[in-house]
Amino acid sequence: MTATRPSTTFLLAVTAADNAPGVYSRPDATSHPKTWQEEDEELYPLHLTLEDYEDGGIVPVGWIRPRVVDFLLNHWPEDVLGEQEILEVTTECVYFADWVLQDGTQGMDREIARLSGFLRDNGYFSECLEGWRNELYAIYADINSSYFTGGHAKQTSTAGRQRAAAAIFGLATFGVHMTAYEGEANNMKVWVPRRSATKATWPGKLDNSVAGGIPSGMTPFECLVKECHEEASLPEKLVRERVKPAGVATYFYVTEKGWLQPEVEYIYDLQLPSQDSPEYVKLSPLDDEVESFELIPVHDLMDSLRTDPYAFKPNCGLIIIDFLIRHGFIHAENEPNFIEIVNRCHRNLAEYVAMPLRDPVPV
Repeated sequence: MTATRPSTTFLLAVTAADNAPGVYSRPDATSHPKTWQEEDEELYPLHLTLEDYEDGGIVPVGWIRPRVVDFLLNHWPEDVLGEQEILEVTTECVYFADWVLQDGTQGMDREIARLSGFLRDNGYFSECLEGWRNELYAIYADINSSYFTGGHAKQTSTAGRQRAAAAIFGLATFGVHMTAYEGEANNMKVWVPRRSATKATWPGKLDNSVAGGIPSGMTPFECLVKECHEEASLPEKLVRERVKPAGVATYFYVTEKGWLQPEVEYIYDLQLPSQDSPEYVKLSPLDDEVESFELIPVHDLMDSLRTDPYAFKPNCGLIIIDFLIRHGFIHAENEPNFIEIVNRCHRNLAEYVAMPLRDPVPV
């Protein structure tokens, strides 16, 4: 996307990531104006059971587009995946077949993996599956689902899913993002990487200092430690001693081709020691995902986000803006859309898809 004229607001950089229709929807506040709502697509909620849909108060696991429903109804490959369909379809919702649920989360994991592999190998929905990785994400279900005995399960469903297939089923994904910086106040500088030109997704775009999806079974912090080593060559000891958790960012992204990606990012800050300290370490690429790192003065970074809000991978611009708000660089006095920006960095995704929850909240 070409650079836009300089702006007085950071809103465009935020709506590059949080662009699903919602309370703030408007044509001039999104980088991808064509969305499923404007295409008159009737989305199908994905539930564990039909009873969950009929209950009316159960939050879906995900959201499925009509073209995926068409595949389930009219193109099911019985010779490959068997005559028994994995997902049942009504005129209003999609839910797991009883025979899959009988095998618990292992059954859901196994059958969705088989289905996703078939779609990838046969060229279906390639815009979602082109970034295929052999990684599993944890997927959560409403703790009040009829699938859980009496609605009192101690943990929500955490069946693994193939990472690239999440958008096909409109599932929430979870990741970690860290901003590494040096100095303070107006002397602050931020480490900004450029993604490899060979990356399957967003090649050549600017990124957050460290970022990655959380594999199923791994905690956010342990995932961050792993990503810091793999992406930025940061020593584990330094990360464990100096990194600070800074909450979560939540947004609802819709791809240019209309695929739904609600995302939750656990965010962290890492202030590096001064450059004359023996503990000081420069960020440098270790794997092939990052082309290079640059240490950018904070006000230059702000100018860049205003001038070309699409220079960054969409969610990374949003994460940096959240960082700038928390550190006092963006505030109500210098940002005309301050309240909207704060809200869009923390959209209530629990209205759309189930979020992690363990013990039920006392009534």
